Amino acid sequence: MATYVFSDPHFYSENIIKNCHRPFADIYEMNKTLIYNYNMIIKKHDVCYWLGDVMYGATKDKVFNILSRMRGRKYLIMGNHDRNHSETWWLSCGFDKVFSHPIYDAENYILLSHEPLPEFGNNPPIVNYHGHIHIQDYDFLDHQQCINVSVEKTGYKPVLLINPYISRSRSYSY
Repeated sequence: MATYVFSDPHFYSENIIKNCHRPFADIYEMNKTLIYNYNMIIKKHDVCYWLGDVMYGATKDKVFNILSRMRGRKYLIMGNHDRNHSETWWLSCGFDKVFSHPIYDAENYILLSHEPLPEFGNNPPIVNYHGHIHIQDYDFLDHQQCINVSVEKTGYKPVLLINPYISRSRSYSY
């Protein structure tokens, strides 16, 4: 079992294709590519933390349709576009765990959040995995320990969750 992070897919959003210069002709190509890339990496027993912004205007049918086609255990840390629904609602759509707040693994010094948290931006060995800013630059100076995993920054696929300041390899579970 491995642990991954994935952020800001914004399934079904035409505006995100335009605003973030995503290389897709339409939402159907984008959705198909995001699901394909995800399933090429995530295996049945893997865990993937979704760092928010699943889709605009989420309906239970649309979310369930997407999640049911994606592998592994899916844990959501709610983003700004996910907060119009409750944790219970997201669980009913197919997420295995849902958090309405950032989570911190004190043993491995990893902070998972939707938005970058400047107060942890230059505080080694703490690493702040986040999304939210997509292709934008940081708007605060000390961001060396922040890792933007918005899909535009990761080749539209999940990335392995590791702390580069800790040499041992391990699995993460919250």
